[in-house]
Amino acid sequence: MIETKQAPIVVDLSTDKIVLDSNFPKNPALSVFWDATQYSVPTEIQYRVEASADNKFTKPFTLTTLKESTRTSTFTAEQMNTAAVSIGLTPYVEGTMYIRVISYLGTNNSMVSTSNITSVKITPYKLSYPDFYIVGEASYVGWNAGSAQLFYKSDNFSTIYTYLEKDKNFRFLGQQDWNPTNYSINADGIKDAYKYFKQASSNIIKAAGDDENMKFTGDTGIYKVTIDATSEIKSLTAVASPIFGYDFAEVYLVGNVGGNGWDAANALTMTKVSTGVYEFVTTLVADTEFKIIGQKSWGSLEWGDISSTGNSGFLAPKGDNGNIKFVGDGSSYKITVNLKGGIYTIKKQ
Repeated sequence: MIETKQAPIVVDLSTDKIVLDSNFPKNPALSVFWDATQYSVPTEIQYRVEASADNKFTKPFTLTTLKESTRTSTFTAEQMNTAAVSIGLTPYVEGTMYIRVISYLGTNNSMVSTSNITSVKITPYKLSYPDFYIVGEASYVGWNAGSAQLFYKSDNFSTIYTYLEKDKNFRFLGQQDWNPTNYSINADGIKDAYKYFKQASSNIIKAAGDDENMKFTGDTGIYKVTIDATSEIKSLTAVASPIFGYDFAEVYLVGNVGGNGWDAANALTMTKVSTGVYEFVTTLVADTEFKIIGQKSWGSLEWGDISSTGNSGFLAPKGDNGNIKFVGDGSSYKITVNLKGGIYTIKKQ
């Protein structure tokens, strides 16, 4: 029988206080040292260094996993910042990070032993996350990298309500160009430089015979596509929008535009200019607010600014939007809404 004789003990941290600097992400920030765990028979021991916002390690974050031969680890400012933000510490505010070491045998986490707990005062900075642009035959823009469609970004989440076509290929770019950055799923056969998404919804798979792209297998329509770029998650999901259609005979403007107020029964009819694209030219003042509706009533067909009231340029359906708010100067503006692409523009005439 294998028995634990001694728990690994964190004997030292290289410092007890860290102020992280985003200008030097690769600089060493903290070293952790610990003793070896002793077992009664020779076996492969592994160590896991964990961080937590509380000393009970309710939601531990794994800083690293190492084999027996190594009992020290040094972490960069970037690594410590990721850990700090992941456990919920507030950027630019000093908080306490608790650290412990777990030892276990083999790959099945047997004979676990836990160290004592130590801590460090740490001031993280706000994480920055990449921009994502969708491109491909499955998307609204096709294979035109120069027109690749940018996602709405809020911290680690990038989101858009947009068109996806069944059984067509696509991928993501980090810019409106083919280089330097491409993103695809982390799957066998994908180019190593393109592997990014650790998780994907079941309607997104690797494209057969393709080392770059993903394939969308859901029904053709409008989807809420969401990327969570948190380092330990990196997920990609496509969920059908509650408004699955995008090509309507008429859509309407309602709000303090055109003198109609918020009376849906008297909403202004927009001009349809192409599939899913509608325009309206009117005078806009400094406190302009409006929404787009698909019937002359407050029904299920409704679009506004994604997530909350604002002027992001991204549309979202009922239940996930606020008013489109625009500061005009009393001039004439063209409002264009693209229900297929999930975007809108407001341009002075």
